Amino acid sequence: MSTPVEAERFYDELTSRNRGLLAPALQQRLRAARFVIVGCGSTGGACVGPLVRSGATRFVLVDPGTYELANLNRQDATMADVGRNKAEVQAERIRAVNPHAEVVIVPGGLSEANVGSLLSANDVVIDAVDVTTDEGARMKVALHHASKAVRVVAVTAYDIGSTQFVEVFDYRERIGPLRGKAPDRLTSSRLLRALVPPWVVPREIIPELVARRRDPARPFPQLAMTATQFGALIVPIVLRALSGQRLRRRIRVDVLDEVRPSTERLVETIRRYPALVMLLWRIRE
Repeated sequence: MSTPVEAERFYDELTSRNRGLLAPALQQRLRAARFVIVGCGSTGGACVGPLVRSGATRFVLVDPGTYELANLNRQDATMADVGRNKAEVQAERIRAVNPHAEVVIVPGGLSEANVGSLLSANDVVIDAVDVTTDEGARMKVALHHASKAVRVVAVTAYDIGSTQFVEVFDYRERIGPLRGKAPDRLTSSRLLRALVPPWVVPREIIPELVARRRDPARPFPQLAMTATQFGALIVPIVLRALSGQRLRRRIRVDVLDEVRPSTERLVETIRRYPALVMLLWRIRE
């Protein structure tokens, strides 16, 4: 068993290359903060590595799911992890980088029984709840009600085709859960339409969204290049939140747009809006 002195020396060496880029006080805030990651798959799993490598040491990992072969195209898992609980695997990833990290695993997932007691003041919540089911939609709303109750920052992310869409809910301010956008008649499709504005949707995913409208059991396509983008975004979001700086409410990064020449990017933007009108017409109720 390590001593406090050994843990301190380890942390000092682990974060030594952060110096000059992260102020010592901010590094300590990152170390002290507790990150509650609800959903350890695509977006939730993508933020684990960047956080622990940046110096985060306290985690609560919540996920009832197990890895499947189809997850390996985008999630931080290998064939050796197939069939294993996602929260438990990600806990091993954390400890492989920092064996002194404090990790609590909730392999049963989020539920009405634990959502009220899961969070505490000064946590940072990473909401990666899978909302492809109505139960997931209910748990997402419940998580934000709990986040509001203890006044923490909650960050939610969606990987949509080539686009990573992030929304920050700073419940330290006077805003309602999900800014009051959750529909009264709560279903997965209704919640997603309420939370994900049409303007963030990339054109290439639109035919799939229409197809899923006809066949809700159709798997939702996701890509590694998009899911992992959240890992790059979560650290600067967290650093601004911990330092008391204001945050953008919404962040949209289309990785394909970032590599397109400017003219092609403009053409793609122009082509996207008629396609969005078609999408809204097709999925209307």
